[in-house]
Amino acid sequence: MKIVFAATGEIAIPLMEALHKEGLISLVLTAPDSPGKRGKQLVAPPVKVRALELGLEVYQPETIRTEARNHIASYNADALLSFCYGKIFGPKFLSLFENTFNVHPSLLPLYRGCSPIYEAIRNCDEKTGITLQRIGLGVDEGDVFSSIEIPLDGTETEESLSKKVSEIAPSFVLPVLLDENRESREQSGTPSYSSFVKKEDGRIDLSSPSAAVHAQIRACYPWPKAYALLDGEPVYLTGVYGSVFSIEHDIPQEEPGTLCAFVKGKGLKLALSDGYIYITRILPPMRKEMDSTSFLNGRKDAIGKVLR
Repeated sequence: MKIVFAATGEIAIPLMEALHKEGLISLVLTAPDSPGKRGKQLVAPPVKVRALELGLEVYQPETIRTEARNHIASYNADALLSFCYGKIFGPKFLSLFENTFNVHPSLLPLYRGCSPIYEAIRNCDEKTGITLQRIGLGVDEGDVFSSIEIPLDGTETEESLSKKVSEIAPSFVLPVLLDENRESREQSGTPSYSSFVKKEDGRIDLSSPSAAVHAQIRACYPWPKAYALLDGEPVYLTGVYGSVFSIEHDIPQEEPGTLCAFVKGKGLKLALSDGYIYITRILPPMRKEMDSTSFLNGRKDAIGKVLR
């Protein structure tokens, strides 16, 4: 099997390494370099950086239309394997390959689209998974070859769960990929969808239930980071104590958003509509991210203040 591996994000690197070890990759297809945080210099996608280190050939077209199709066809690859690539493949492109595969980090048809890990955490799911599917014309609508469940304990962040998915993917995908007798089935169940996560998705509604805020803080880390206003300035809440499944629910006497106290071993106690959560890490304005102890050392007046 000769594979065109289409991927962009860091989550796909371990699978790329495993495919390379098996000698399966003919070409790595990834997104163009993009402006960095300061917008002055172009930054290569993580997949490109690692692919070049491995000695793989990399192709970065702006679009995958005629010119790109002709270039990719010259490699005579018989399979396309996509994992968080970021572009939709049309029928002409897919016709270049005898077999097509897509790795999707959810239990399809749940959370079709671009942000399934974020959605699983944000919705306080008790499990998620990885699906290997055939690439269809609709977004993540293709038939399923196999799927694997991943239990969630309610402490995962988008960062930690992405890392877990990336570590599991090679041992899950490769056996199915190399099985010449593999079969696929239609997706069953009610589809749900995920969409692009935007910076404004980090804005915390402090009237929300405690579980929702706990989940939002974790789902938004490391980006866009959940935030509220303290004295009119944004403060990012980047870490939260314990599991969302272990929150003790009661009705606080304090106004939702109140920073009530510091609790040793847990963090900064935050009152919400139906209980308390404990903030372990904070990113104040114009400062570096820090633990809640360090934050209070610099903002001793924060206790009793109300986030907005």
